Amino acid sequence: MKELKVAIQAAKEAGNIINRYFDSNLKVEKKADNSPVTIADKEAEKKIVSIIKKHFPDHNFLGEEFPYQQTDSEYKWIIDPIDGTKNFIRKVPFFATFIALEKDGKVVAGVINMPKFNILAYAAKGKGCFVNQKRAKVSRTQRLEDSFFVFDDVDRYYKKHYDRQFMKIITNCARHRGFGQQMGCILLAQGSVDIMLNLNLKPWDVAAQKIIIEEAGGKLTDIEGKDTIFSQDYLTTNGKLHDTILGFFAKR
Repeated sequence: MKELKVAIQAAKEAGNIINRYFDSNLKVEKKADNSPVTIADKEAEKKIVSIIKKHFPDHNFLGEEFPYQQTDSEYKWIIDPIDGTKNFIRKVPFFATFIALEKDGKVVAGVINMPKFNILAYAAKGKGCFVNQKRAKVSRTQRLEDSFFVFDDVDRYYKKHYDRQFMKIITNCARHRGFGQQMGCILLAQGSVDIMLNLNLKPWDVAAQKIIIEEAGGKLTDIEGKDTIFSQDYLTTNGKLHDTILGFFAKR
């Protein structure tokens, strides 16, 4: 798939830019929503878009850092140049570049590049999921008491009044760790963990994860079970545990 090859190239070149800035003293700006942004975020997104436009000049774009004029193309690229900017700013290597491609509103390809770990995950519809060129498959874990659960910022669960559900998973699973969504997604796709919850996400946070998880045999929905990337709160699992966790939120 040409589109996936281009996305991989763009993610790698964005990673080169990000790595160059990682050890520098960056000026941190605040966006309208009070989230941080740096020159690395902006330059990485510009590089990604420029590479894709060379091959697909009529495609649409939805990026975190810049607005784009829309065309009548059925294709849309969804880009987060640095997912985990707060980690990046503090020199914590848990961040990634997310690139996904939608066709007629459905995600058909995605790439996650974690440049400080040299981890590259990618997938295309019907072609499977790969991590560093090795086929990835989710786990076969069927019981919550045998599962490994990963999550993001704990305070979000309390602010959104999901603390009861969060603690129910914590107390019933076999193991839990706060790796965050970048590493969490890759570990889940590889079968190393089984359940992941992420709150307050945007489409560019979710799109690449969705195709990667689904092509690895797993499932990603919002916490109401809706098949969408335009919600806020998301559940990702190996598929076998999905209904169990959704049930916790349905009983809220």
